[in-house]
Parts: sequence; structure tokens; C-alpha cells
Amino acid sequence: MARSSIASQLVVRLCLIGLVGMVLLLAFILFDYHITFGGLAEPRAFGRALHEVSAHVALPVLIITLPMGVAAYWTVQRALQPIEDAAGSIGVAGSAAPGLRIDDSQFPAEIAPLAAGVNALLARLEDAVDRNAAFSADIAHELRTPLTLLGLELEAPQGADAVALRGQVARMQKLVNQLMLIAQVDAAQQGGVPGRLLDLHAIAGDVVAQTAPGALAAGRQIALEDHGAQPLIGQEEAMAAALRNLVDNALRVTPPGGTVTVVVGPGCRLGVIDEGPGLEPAELNRLVSRHVRSDSASRDGAGLGLAIVSRIVAAHNGRFYCRKHDRLLAMEFDPG
Repeated sequence: MARSSIASQLVVRLCLIGLVGMVLLLAFILFDYHITFGGLAEPRAFGRALHEVSAHVALPVLIITLPMGVAAYWTVQRALQPIEDAAGSIGVAGSAAPGLRIDDSQFPAEIAPLAAGVNALLARLEDAVDRNAAFSADIAHELRTPLTLLGLELEAPQGADAVALRGQVARMQKLVNQLMLIAQVDAAQQGGVPGRLLDLHAIAGDVVAQTAPGALAAGRQIALEDHGAQPLIGQEEAMAAALRNLVDNALRVTPPGGTVTVVVGPGCRLGVIDEGPGLEPAELNRLVSRHVRSDSASRDGAGLGLAIVSRIVAAHNGRFYCRKHDRLLAMEFDPG
């Protein structure tokens, strides 16, 4: 249902007021001059009465009402124009405008308190985002050093326990690094730091080269297919981390002897095809919630892989989706 503007409502009401005034004035004239329906039976009398009403009632009302309606419409439009300009600037700026505030210097007195309240809300939201990003970065930084030292201490001991501990430390280090990466992406967004032009084929090639030794050691193959990739503006390290998480997830669900295929394109898309059971869209939505793990995922994982991918995709204004029939998990972005 379309919303009517204040200006149009005001014009309609002024016209109604003029119409009511004209009816009342006509009734007064009829009463004052004792014009009756019987006396108007003669054509000449009816013509004189019609001329009298038109000249002394309808025409003055129109002369007064129409300019008043136009003036009211113009006045309201001018008064509301700063609000429309502020709404347009907020819509264009989106999430890439740190410190954005509504300029209420030209607002009418009745609307200025609303603008002040919105500015206060924006300030509180920005402060909360800054504090959350700083808190995540501080936690990741505090955990990184002791985990590194613990990993170095575990290099010397041998045995099954040492191997298991080294694996756990490696997973925690990876998680901490990804948390720091997300904090950096959030900070870059809040600070308005522009991304760089990314070569998605090169990013996918690097990720395949890095993960291929581990995949081969686990008895799985990894391949790369390019279906016409286009460049994308974004954060290279974050994009590579998201793709690595998808590859790691695909390697976990693919049985030994299977192949994981990294797909680049068409357009600004990065995806992974595995040989696992595949995911339904509803299942993917559940898995991107933090600490939720699929049935086929390893029980010793952190359970944050797909949630981190979803967060990175959202930071780049993209779409994270799956297709069960061809076992595809993909990230798709708008170019530019």
C-alpha cells in the first residue's frame, strides 16, 4: 500500500475545507435572499441565481482555495526536503560510512528531536561495534602468543599424546588467526578502508597449492576449475581464508579416493564441490550459527568454519549458498 505524503494530505484537506465553506456560503445566500425552488422555475430567475452563486460564492472560493493548496504543497515540500536528503545520504552511504550522522540543522522544529534521537542511536551502535571488534582483537592477540609457545614446546616430545596435542594447538591457532582476521575486516569496514582489486583465480590457485599436500596425504585429490572469473574489490586475506575453510570442510566430508574441486566463476564467484552427502539450504543456515557442527564434520573441529565463511561473505556484501544436487558450497559477490 502506497504511503501518501504530508503535502498531498494537506492539499486535499484544504480543498475539502474550501468545498465545505462554499456549501455553507451558498446556504447562507439562499436563506438571505429568500430564493426558493419555486421562484427558480422561471428560466431568467434561475439564470440570475446561477450567476449570483458563481460570481459571489464559487469563484471567490476557488480563487482562495487553489493558491492556498499550491502554497501549502510547496511549503511542506520545502520543509521536508532536508529529511528526504538525509534519508538519501544514509541509503547511499550504507555500512561504509563510519561516523555517519544526520545533519538536522535545516530540519523543522517538530522533526529535529527525532533526528537527534537517531544520531544518538547511531553513536551507540557505532560504539558497540567498535568495542566488540576491539574485544575480539584483544582476545585473539592474547591467545596467539601462548598458543605459539605451546606449539613450540610440543615439537620436542614424541608419542601419540604429543601428536594429538600438536593437532589441537594447530586448530586453536587457526581459529585465533581467523578471529583476528574477522576483527581486522570489521575494523576496515568501520574505518572506511577500501579493498583492493582481487584476482579470484590467483587466490583459488594459492589455496589449492597450500591445501594439496594435506589432501594428498589424506588420500584425496584436489582440482581447480575456472569458468570465467571476474575481478572483485575486497580483502584478499579474508577471501583466501574463507575459501580455505570451504576446502577444509569439503576434504572432511569427501571419502578417501574422492576429489574436491575448487570452482572459480562465472563472474565473482568462489565455490567448492565435494563428494560428500551435500547440504540442504536449511541445513546450511543452521550450520552458519556459531558452534553448530554438521553430522559429517569431525568431532574435534571448532565448529566455526562455515560461520566464519558466512561472516566474511557478509562483510563483502555477498551471498553464501549451497546446492545439494551437485554438492556445491559457493560464495557469490557483486563486481566492483
